[in-house]
Amino acid sequence: MKKRMLLALTLMLCLAVLCACQSGSGNGNLVVVSTNQPQATQNLNLGATPTANPVEDNYDPLAEEGRGDDLGDLDDAPTIPQATVAPTVRSAYAGATPVIIDPIDKPTPTPVPPISFTYQTYDATKLHLSFQGPVGWMVDDSTSGAYVLTNPNATVDYMASLTLTATSVGSQLSKTDLKDQVEGMLDAIKGDASIKSFSPSKTAERTLMDNAGIYANYTAVLNDGTQIAGRVHATCLNKVLYTVHLTYPRAYTETYIDTVYATLRKTLNITQ
Repeated sequence: MKKRMLLALTLMLCLAVLCACQSGSGNGNLVVVSTNQPQATQNLNLGATPTANPVEDNYDPLAEEGRGDDLGDLDDAPTIPQATVAPTVRSAYAGATPVIIDPIDKPTPTPVPPISFTYQTYDATKLHLSFQGPVGWMVDDSTSGAYVLTNPNATVDYMASLTLTATSVGSQLSKTDLKDQVEGMLDAIKGDASIKSFSPSKTAERTLMDNAGIYANYTAVLNDGTQIAGRVHATCLNKVLYTVHLTYPRAYTETYIDTVYATLRKTLNITQ
């Protein structure tokens, strides 16, 4: 009896489940059955226009590398920044060593206080010479054949000086002889124990006392770091060798050359 009742109860439960399935199908709800197939990508818009390829069909990777020497002339190649042009060279004399011209973007040197001079006549009687030099410079004619003026101004880092010499020679000196004399003067200056480095220019022709002469410039650095410059000049008149040596602080080169040296050269005369 119990078995029959259990069987009848089981049959009734199966019928109830079957009815529920048929009722769900009528409402349009689907029972999703899991499979081993991967699910489709969510929110896939099959009707959308594909995004354009960021790399154009005519893209040239060489355009990023710049223009190569073997690529010819490419009109559409990107502009290549020009390399900095090497400093030009210039020499005032044929065959002379080229002198580098500083680029225009070189840092501007620290300005120095301007200086100016007034002039007076100096008589170097032992040398039989007369000339105009800056007022108040100290005179030293204790050395035979030499006359020295020194700037007493202590406000500059190097006291300028002007030295004149007169030496009798056995014969009238040629331009070649004068060149040798000037180069010898440069060598003597270079050999001074107070000079750390020395850089002379080439020699060139320039008159002195209205006579053929040879001159040269130089720059130097002293052992204490002071930068100086100078000019040496030589001529020969009536078998007498005359030399001039002007030295000054390098920062005042233009002032000393354009004023002190120019005034000396214009006014230097033989008195006897």
